[in-house]
Formats: sequence, C-alpha cells, structure tokens
Amino acid sequence: MAQTHAPAPSPVPAIQAPPAPEGFWARHPEALTALGVSAFFLLLALVLLLRRLPSHLRARKRPTLDPEQLEEMMLGSPPRILDLRPAEAYRGPKGHIRGAENLPFPELLRSLDAFSVTHPRPIVLVDETDVLSHQAAPLLAERGQAWLYVLKGGMRAWRRARLPIYVFDPK
Repeated sequence: MAQTHAPAPSPVPAIQAPPAPEGFWARHPEALTALGVSAFFLLLALVLLLRRLPSHLRARKRPTLDPEQLEEMMLGSPPRILDLRPAEAYRGPKGHIRGAENLPFPELLRSLDAFSVTHPRPIVLVDETDVLSHQAAPLLAERGQAWLYVLKGGMRAWRRARLPIYVFDPK
C-alpha cells in the first residue's frame, strides 16, 4: 500500500490583507471632521441662546423693551426711566441711562402707596439684570400703572448693546 503524504503545514501563515473599509465614513474621513466642527458651533449657538432664556422666562407676557427699542423711545417724548439699583451702582463706574431716576428697589417698596400712577408718560423699569424690574412691575400694575415696561436684560444688555451710559463726575 502506498502511503500518501499530506503536505507539511507551512511554519509561516499566509498573510491576508485587512478587509477593505466599507461605508460612508470610511470613504470620506473628512466628513467626520466637518461633523465635529458643525457640532461645536451648534453647541456654541445653543449656549449663547440659553443665556437669554432666563430673561424671557421672567417676563411672563409682561411688556418688555430691548435696549435698542428704549433708545428709539427716548428720541421722542422720553419715558420715565426708574433705575431700581442701589445709589452706589447708579452713581458708580458702570453708569446709568440718560434721564433715569434712581429709585432703589427697597425705597420703591416703601413708597408704593405714594407712587403716582397717573403719570402721562410710560414708565420703564431698569436694574442690573431685570430681576428686580420684573418683581416691581406687577406691584405697580396692581396700583393701576398701565403704561409699564421692563428693560429686557437690564443694564447689562444696555452696555452689551454699546449704548451711551452716564457716569457721575466725582469732582
């Protein structure tokens, strides 16, 4: 009987090529970079929009004015602008809006009963961020003040819009 010999296994395994990449991402790796950059800018835009969200939530359908709208309103018959910040902030280096009267929030609360609601001009409430203005607005509205606005974003928004501010001269 003849013996058949099987070929001896090769000590070196055969080298196989890696499978060819498949799919869109493998064919277009630059698209992954573009997707990452787009996601970054979308996230940045979302963060910038969310900064304004608290002001919109505080407004709760109350009349508000953007800084630019208040500046336009001041060109005609100017409204009565009540700055609710403490006197130190009103007179401080961050300044105040031209023609604004300083009536700190605690003082406004004490003088609500004596506050004149028959004023012929609109009243615009201003503070640093608009938090105090939104607290004061319903109190004045309850006493019959109908023509009432809140400066949306307060003095921060006014300065961000690069509108003029007035600072007391210490001399």
